[in-house]
Amino acid sequence: MRIVLLSAMVLFVAGCGKREEPQSGAALADDGIIVTYSRENNSGTYMYFKEHVLDNADFATNVQTLPGTAAVINAVSKDRRSIGYGGIGYIKGVRALPVRKDAASPAVAPSLENVVSGSYPISRFLYFYTIGEPEGAVKQFIDWTRGEEGQKICAEVGYYPLPADKRATPGAASAPAGGEKQTLTMKGSDTMVILGQRWAEHYMQKQSDVLVQVTGGGSGTGIAALINGSTNICQSSRPMKPKEREQAKAKRGKEIVEFAVAMDGLAVFVHESSPLQEISVPQLKDIYTGKTQSWRDLGPAAK
Repeated sequence: MRIVLLSAMVLFVAGCGKREEPQSGAALADDGIIVTYSRENNSGTYMYFKEHVLDNADFATNVQTLPGTAAVINAVSKDRRSIGYGGIGYIKGVRALPVRKDAASPAVAPSLENVVSGSYPISRFLYFYTIGEPEGAVKQFIDWTRGEEGQKICAEVGYYPLPADKRATPGAASAPAGGEKQTLTMKGSDTMVILGQRWAEHYMQKQSDVLVQVTGGGSGTGIAALINGSTNICQSSRPMKPKEREQAKAKRGKEIVEFAVAMDGLAVFVHESSPLQEISVPQLKDIYTGKTQSWRDLGPAAK
């Protein structure tokens, strides 16, 4: 009995600390189906992916939707057969793939330089929206986020700052009449919620007379809140649609005003041990519309 127990202990200790070696492309192909993760349909990231990657085709019925990029990354990090997408600011514990525009184009990584230059195929702006031209504390906050200080925070959080020619020059902040504390509300994109919270924290340290409240829920939720008058600023990871702008004008009597506040590379995530090294936009479309369902179907791309 003692010999058996000691043998078992030796085997256990010998196995401790060893990392599982990444499997070959053939082994990944043998794992079977591709497990696909997506954002939920009220997400601006979902809509952007549907429009720019799927060409407005429908997602396959087996695509699993999750409430937030952090949830997508968490799922992908636990399943080496999986693939997902989301904002670059959240990447941790997974690997972002270089993306080809098509089979003949070079694979481009979602780096700051490539996103700002537009060479990364699925680059995008992130937006603030207001009803009419903002005034007072709302305008001062927006100008600050788009200025040098706000864009520095953007980079520190892991998002990509605006090009110099799209930044704002903040004016001097003025105290409210009577010394009253002002409350600003921002609602919308889950992709942007961390960035919005960091902006709010830093701004409130500078402006103690302003309270900035930030909540997520998705770009669609933020747009609806803006139209209904329940938020000062909508955070959106996609441009507002003409129909949404018309609804806002009809209900609020003013035009929607758009502000680009940051840039983002819509990253494609795989498990850290996945042998897949790059992917093309057409391949992504085939995966998410259900045409490609097995890693084997990607051929050399998965090796």
